[in-house]
Amino acid sequence: MSADSTTSVLPRGLRQDWPVARQDVFGQRDGFMARLESRAAIGTLRALDRLPNGLRERAIGVIARAARLFDRSHTRAAKTFLRQALGDIDERELDGRVLEAWRHFLRVVITSEAFDRHVVSGRVLDHYTVDLSPEVAELFASKHGRIVITGHIGDWESGAAVLPWIGCDPCYVIAKPPRNKPLSVHVQRSREARGLRVLPRRGAMQHAPTIVKAGGTLAMLLDQRARTRPVFAPFFGRLARCDRSAGVLLRRLRAPAVIGACYMEGPWRWRVSFHDVLHPRDLAGQSPEDISTTINRVFERLILKAPAQYFWLHDRYRGADAADIAAEANAGGDDAQV
Repeated sequence: MSADSTTSVLPRGLRQDWPVARQDVFGQRDGFMARLESRAAIGTLRALDRLPNGLRERAIGVIARAARLFDRSHTRAAKTFLRQALGDIDERELDGRVLEAWRHFLRVVITSEAFDRHVVSGRVLDHYTVDLSPEVAELFASKHGRIVITGHIGDWESGAAVLPWIGCDPCYVIAKPPRNKPLSVHVQRSREARGLRVLPRRGAMQHAPTIVKAGGTLAMLLDQRARTRPVFAPFFGRLARCDRSAGVLLRRLRAPAVIGACYMEGPWRWRVSFHDVLHPRDLAGQSPEDISTTINRVFERLILKAPAQYFWLHDRYRGADAADIAAEANAGGDDAQV
């Protein structure tokens, strides 16, 4: 921990001891402008939350249309992703689904900022329908460590917030911070006030054995395009750059992985659904590519349950053509660096 670490206060009813010391997961861009931008962003989100529902939805629509128009790279990526996942759809429907992706992302961000205003920590479960398979329920009730895998499906921030209350305590979440340092400090405080501990992506794997051995949970978002040392696995029938971390961890730690998602069901109401478990014994001899393929198949099913609640704006297929795959193969490398 650095000398200027911010003290984290965990909600009552959760474990107060941490197997791994608190980490600062901060962005690098600081200074007057960064502080000004952070305050403006937080203030805007809070103001949007306080609007009546109808006005808020209209404001979200205006911002989403502007984002679709001006952020052309993400809009193009969303169209490519949607066509791959949903097949041939006409341009009008495609534009509508891209717009809904932007709207959904904005709702998730607003909800995350306003979560503690609407959800009292001692009554978190009043806002959730918890849908666990018997196997997952037994695993969460046990003292064995596990990995939780999800994607940008439904409301991933609110999904993380309920994990400590359904048996995943202590719960560590691997996260990439906003580049704006003051904003990243605020985001980490908010997450930790809900009972989560945050680990930076770089270096998180060295702490995984300690967390799992202590009976903790390591939660990961694994549906983004991996930039370094990826594995290539099909996602909706086309090769995509995938994170190798889950496959490596399953093989190293011999810990089960639970896959699921949290869906919005209404104002401050969610359904958290976990039904799939990957056991190390079931994956014996499989490569990280094989494991990523298995995870992606579960993601596909979870996404198609509520396609309007998915973050289609990821550029999932860039850097996964034949030349890129060949270049990665020539680069080599091993799992020890993960």
